[in-house]
Amino acid sequence: MVGPVPPPYGGIASVLDDIIHSDLSTEYRFDLFERGAVFPAGAVGPVGRTVFRVTRFARFFRTVLGGDYSFVHFHSADSAFIGTAVFVLLTRCAGGKILLHMHGTDWDIFYQKQPWLRKFVTRTGLRLANRMVVLYRLWQENIGRLLPHADVHVLRNRIHEIGTPNEIDVQQLRGSLGLSDPNFVVLMVGSVGRRKGCFEILKAVSEIVREDDSIRFLLVGGEEYPGEMGQLLDIIQAQGLGQWVRLTGEVEREQIPLFFALADVFLLPSFIEGMPISILEAMRSSLPVIATPVAGIPEVVEDGVTGLLVNPGSPPEIAEAVLRLRRDEPFRRSCGTAGRAAFEANFEFAKGVEELRTLYETM
Repeated sequence: MVGPVPPPYGGIASVLDDIIHSDLSTEYRFDLFERGAVFPAGAVGPVGRTVFRVTRFARFFRTVLGGDYSFVHFHSADSAFIGTAVFVLLTRCAGGKILLHMHGTDWDIFYQKQPWLRKFVTRTGLRLANRMVVLYRLWQENIGRLLPHADVHVLRNRIHEIGTPNEIDVQQLRGSLGLSDPNFVVLMVGSVGRRKGCFEILKAVSEIVREDDSIRFLLVGGEEYPGEMGQLLDIIQAQGLGQWVRLTGEVEREQIPLFFALADVFLLPSFIEGMPISILEAMRSSLPVIATPVAGIPEVVEDGVTGLLVNPGSPPEIAEAVLRLRRDEPFRRSCGTAGRAAFEANFEFAKGVEELRTLYETM
């Protein structure tokens, strides 16, 4: 298994961690080869990073060549695919089989708008895989047009069922965040930054609290790119939004259900996404979802049924959606109930394990 090894628990790392701790671990031995997004402290500058990459490729090749593996299961993000293509080539050279799990976000950024050389490397990397897994149908269709004979399967992200969080713990967290019972809490969980629409959330806050100053916003997660958290904090201070907006920074994975339990609405107005784990967590917690219709989100959030879809980069639409769910409690509750039902039917982890087991057995 090759991918980002938690902590921290990003979307891909969470999926990988769930697989290796699933019932599949009684049937398969999982050896992990860590491929994180962050360079170690010693890999400084272009030369240091190049040396680190080459050393890691060599270590991986020796691992696959010397191991008795049925196949190698790669987890890859769009931005890291050039490196993934090298790993895939090395696996083929070592005589290994490849299951390539693409946690894709934007096809144009991944392939369509790339220069010809990168397109060539991408096609080669995809072609070398024995089998591919994607998160939603659009990627299956795009890869099918690019490589008509590719073996591509859709396997949605799924998450575990959990028990109801302890109410005392929820109330303690509420108190530590300075929230009171009259507050209506809008929650965002994920990498905090521009890609997730966090700057648009701040632009919407002033309009929202003019209508209802009991609404509070919690943005939970570490920054995605250096400097973005500082920029958001500067905006909050400059515009006097601190009463209504709280950035928590990175929190322990075990604490995340407590945040969902104290929230009334989940908000994720991303510009680029795959199939966000955080939306599934919100639906599991019976929260209505406000999100953008990008990538796999329309296959998860049904507009007007499990939540509301807004256009990317539109603070007025964010404000309108938040205020509608605040004012219309029956609609808010019906969205939460429908989301919970959709989670149970389509996104509970046990069913996904069975699909993955079938793919493993036929590799």
